[in-house]
Amino acid sequence: MLRNASSCGIRQGAMVVTDKEGSMNEIWFGKTKKAKRPTAVRPKDMKTVVFDDGIASSAITNEVWDLGLYFMEAGMDTIVFSLEKTDDGTAEEWYGPSHEFYYVLSGEFRISYDTSAERLRKRKSRSFVVREGDAFAFPPGWKYQVKCTSNYPGSFFWGKSAPPKGLKGRLVPPTR
Repeated sequence: MLRNASSCGIRQGAMVVTDKEGSMNEIWFGKTKKAKRPTAVRPKDMKTVVFDDGIASSAITNEVWDLGLYFMEAGMDTIVFSLEKTDDGTAEEWYGPSHEFYYVLSGEFRISYDTSAERLRKRKSRSFVVREGDAFAFPPGWKYQVKCTSNYPGSFFWGKSAPPKGLKGRLVPPTR
């Protein structure tokens, strides 16, 4: 059992990630240093940003994946985001052909998906509901929108695979 990062040779506040070869690396202010042992990322060490559609806390970001937590107010919708191979410019964000996975920590969410951002915005797309304890995944090739349908705030753990090498997605900047 790990008691703290410093007992493993990892500096306090650092994040640890695994590269494609399976080596552990310490991430510190955007720089990579080889880690000596695995360790945990504490909530106080996560980078948190605020968007119009929720609050994102990123735990691990590297060339393989992004992992973090997302918090949404009751009744709130995310922007429309795309995991499609090409950017048609109709979704607010485009990540490229990536895979995403989720685990619902609290609340209830309606997951809508389509190839049309307009149908998503008009709520004319296919959808399903997930609740606390449910896991689900978004494959590439679709646009998505998530709504917190519970009468209290909801949160989920999320992960997103990196897009193909060299692809730069289009993101909405945080409001703070």
